Amino acid sequence: MLGASINLAVIGRVAGPAIAQSIILISAVFLAAWWLGGLLKLDNRLRAVLAASVSICGVSAAIAAAGAVQAKSEQLAYITGLVILFALPSIFIQPWFAQTLGLREVVSGAWIGGNIDTTAAVTAAGAIVGDDALKVAAIVKQTQNAMMGVVAFLLTVYFVYRVERKPDERVHLAALWTRFPKFILGFLATSAIATLFIAASSNQASATQIVNVAGNDLRTWFFTFAFVCIGLEFRLGSLKEAGARPILVFSAATVFNLALALLLASILFAGVSVA
Repeated sequence: MLGASINLAVIGRVAGPAIAQSIILISAVFLAAWWLGGLLKLDNRLRAVLAASVSICGVSAAIAAAGAVQAKSEQLAYITGLVILFALPSIFIQPWFAQTLGLREVVSGAWIGGNIDTTAAVTAAGAIVGDDALKVAAIVKQTQNAMMGVVAFLLTVYFVYRVERKPDERVHLAALWTRFPKFILGFLATSAIATLFIAASSNQASATQIVNVAGNDLRTWFFTFAFVCIGLEFRLGSLKEAGARPILVFSAATVFNLALALLLASILFAGVSVA
């Protein structure tokens, strides 16, 4: 359902800087969070889910990473809680910072889209700044969302061949397919179908409304059910077991993401216009 909300044609309008920012930002923030998590001796699965969530798109990335590395349900619930806890105040704080710094709306939108970890929070924060900021923020976040499949695949390969592989054990390609989170394929397929459907329609406004039913309305319901299922498997004792170390890693990675996203947005979107 999330894939239906990502129109490849819209992304193409500012594809160059959006893709460049996404690749640099995701790579740098993921590796920084992964390194710091290792330094603080976090469980490999927990730090993989944490690094994916803070570097890509929050809950969706956490779910994809959890499937790829076979993380515990408690670990996934812990990280989704952190994502929401950090995203909510960002809706108001980051637009205030953008306006205080005197950033152009396009740059503000790129900064917000590259930093806040949930699509809904990105949309809300971008709308506070202005229409141009909202458009760019949504496109940047959608571009990051599209990278989710690549990260999930790489995590699957890394854990199968490096983390879980026993000495002299022969790993078959079928193991990658078994571990790979299959919903990523549906994610890419619905994105392509939605894009082609809107492009081929004689009434694009009407076609967009139809696609939005799947990309927004149905997605909200399915996410709600997913959160309920995660909550049913969540144990309060897992918070005590995890301790403060994941919070420290998430906080440090978020600050690093803020600084790097601002730098990249200022450079890559300096001359970009959405008019």
